Amino acid sequence: MSRKVFSPLPANDQTCGWTQALPSRQPNVSLQGEQIADFVVVGAGYTGLSAARKFAQLNPNAKVIILEAQRAGEGASARNSGYLVDSTLNDGHMSDTGLKDYRQKYKLNKVGLDCVRHLVSTKGIDCDLDESGKFHATAVPAHTAKLERFSELLTELKLEHKMLDGAELEGRLGTSYYRQALWTKGGIMVQPAKLARGYIDLLPDNVQLFENTPVLTWRKQGDNFLVSTPLGQVKTPKLLMAVNGFMASAGVKQNRAFPLTLTASMTRPLTDQEYSAIGSPKPWGLLSAQAMGATVRLTQDRRIMVRNTAEVWRPINMTVNDIAKRKAMHCRGLQRRFPQLPVDIFDSSWSGVTCISGNSAQVFDQLDSGLLVAGCYNGGGIGLATLFGEQMGYRASGQMTPHIAMIEERPTPSTLPPQPLLRWGVRLRLMRDRVIARKEN
Repeated sequence: MSRKVFSPLPANDQTCGWTQALPSRQPNVSLQGEQIADFVVVGAGYTGLSAARKFAQLNPNAKVIILEAQRAGEGASARNSGYLVDSTLNDGHMSDTGLKDYRQKYKLNKVGLDCVRHLVSTKGIDCDLDESGKFHATAVPAHTAKLERFSELLTELKLEHKMLDGAELEGRLGTSYYRQALWTKGGIMVQPAKLARGYIDLLPDNVQLFENTPVLTWRKQGDNFLVSTPLGQVKTPKLLMAVNGFMASAGVKQNRAFPLTLTASMTRPLTDQEYSAIGSPKPWGLLSAQAMGATVRLTQDRRIMVRNTAEVWRPINMTVNDIAKRKAMHCRGLQRRFPQLPVDIFDSSWSGVTCISGNSAQVFDQLDSGLLVAGCYNGGGIGLATLFGEQMGYRASGQMTPHIAMIEERPTPSTLPPQPLLRWGVRLRLMRDRVIARKEN
């Protein structure tokens, strides 16, 4: 196998509201010199941390190393909207084949959700877990039919849900902006950065986490992989690439997965007067019924998060100035929903990288003897990333599980068009979706 150059490298901004709300954490040391390990994981997000933890538990005498380009748990895992979901929006009844695929997708999402819930419960992870469900909502009359058809599907699948509108919906959300919403029971909200911190704390003693240690190159040499960093090198027979949106940058799955850059903003905690002005509702999480519509959350500590941008961005990471420009869109979205609040009460704005495939399938592969790769969660990263990471721990240990079989029953990502056609095509699709969703932002 030829030498692979990892480029571009992650370069997260330091303005993520979820992380800023936590106490500072002293990072682990960077890798220096030469190391030998039984298993090396590149990427310390939900997937990488879960894989390292499970492999180390199954192989207590093994040496496990995690290499993180920046700070563990502060990449995409800490920058998402904090939704842990089982059912995903589908706008109508499908053929028998389509319904079977949706059931299969739901079953896998549910296993991922249960995996996280079990960890949080048994390990006492403090992550503001809230099992009050989630909302799919629309402010546009033309989009209510989509929610009605989704309700029919959920009824057929016997999944608990409820349609809300009018005064009932306004009382629950604290805003009259939305015309209709469908609540589904199977949704959990978490503070994503807290959850990632919890995963770090669960690492066994035979796991070494090196932070601020980007992988520059890697290659296969005989039965081993040589992974080079700025100040060191690791040799290992088993290597997992758990870098999600940076898979193509790492030289794996270049034509199967595609990164998108998202931005979000979060307010400071609302004052008692401000909270009362919106009706003092319980915390909630809301997804738009329309692709590219805004994702909005009211958190347990009375903050409102808005995310209404997804872009093809080169080079992947956004600068602080880039993010500031998008904050204006978040401000407009907030004012449309809560005009009684001050004009600009956002105190943090940030970007993050997600990963999608052409057919909404995930990556869970062994590309070469000892080379594993997992990622591409298409917006469902918390549960699936945790599940896929744990199952990669089993797979790297040579064990087969029912959950691995379940994952492998799912479709694999379809082949994407070559660049620059892919980039142009995705931009055109996002532009189309943004126009359709302009009243949902």
